[in-house]
Amino acid sequence: MPAIATPNVPFKSNPTAYLNVLRIFACLMVLTVHSGEFFYIGDRGQIIRENHVWVNNYGSFMRACVPLFVMISGYLLLPIKETASIFYKRRFTRLLIPFLFWSIMYALVPYLLGTSSTSQMWHDLYIIPINFAPGAGHLWFVYMFIGVYLFIPVFSPWVQTASKRFKQFFLLIWVITLCFPYIKTIIPEVWGECFWNKYHSGYYFSGYIGYLLLGNYIKEHVTLSKSAGVLWGIVMVIMGYTITNLVFAHQLPFAKDLPELELSWAFPTINVAMMATGLFLIFRTISFNSAAAENFFAKMSGLTYGMYLAHILVLVQLAPIITNWLHDVVLIIPVLAISTFLVTYIGIKLLSYLPGSKYIVG
Repeated sequence: MPAIATPNVPFKSNPTAYLNVLRIFACLMVLTVHSGEFFYIGDRGQIIRENHVWVNNYGSFMRACVPLFVMISGYLLLPIKETASIFYKRRFTRLLIPFLFWSIMYALVPYLLGTSSTSQMWHDLYIIPINFAPGAGHLWFVYMFIGVYLFIPVFSPWVQTASKRFKQFFLLIWVITLCFPYIKTIIPEVWGECFWNKYHSGYYFSGYIGYLLLGNYIKEHVTLSKSAGVLWGIVMVIMGYTITNLVFAHQLPFAKDLPELELSWAFPTINVAMMATGLFLIFRTISFNSAAAENFFAKMSGLTYGMYLAHILVLVQLAPIITNWLHDVVLIIPVLAISTFLVTYIGIKLLSYLPGSKYIVG
């Protein structure tokens, strides 16, 4: 009996496929931030002021990178659909084991290359349960995410039952706390802060938890056409970027240290939140016409955690090569970032073929 021909079924893009593209872009943004650090942070943490224009132009836009990762998690994970124990087992297996592997690498590789002493190597190893090593400062992100993941099962039941208006109430208080870094330049202690109490009355609504809820809020309650999403996104990005850039430029002449210089670069600030929200709305309009393209970006997105963990090892090797080749900061920063992205991607991709690679690349 002849086989019955199956009619061609038109391809339908996954409605959340754009999150893979956004995650990849956020990863590239991180690499651009770190590529720029060579040109305004000295060996001993002092401020280098000569290359400030393009450091600011690139760096100010890229500050939305970390909030985007947290918003993506809020979009995908809230509310959770499994028990807390299953959630913790799944998430922390993927998060912690690769983190421990690469933390060890950041202690061993500099020692093997002759750029770190034996005592420094052992210090970098035993400090892992407490905090990141000096040569692996980017791993602060993982410690932060550990806290976010621990809190998600606690937060999730409220998110599941809270009304739209109640979520708006939470986000309103959070937005107010995003203004505190600027308020504190004039009044150092706000809403009950003093030397015996560092937890102001908005403290429990502050920080990265707001980005987590914001991701969920966009999923559940923001319905915009593609044109409206792009328009509102562009407006928010421009407004946020303008504040970020101007404040950095204002701080540069008199800033005594990096925290003072990077006032507008702090991730929990109103301007960075505006850029992150705008970018999220813009990328939300992306859809795929090809299963092959969607699958490619999904696979690349799945490697971004491993790329984040490993990229500093690549970056520090490429930086002197590209700096000596190009000389001009306006070119060095993007070329270094893209080169690091590509080399790290290839390396992590190759590692992903090894047995048990999920414990290395995530």
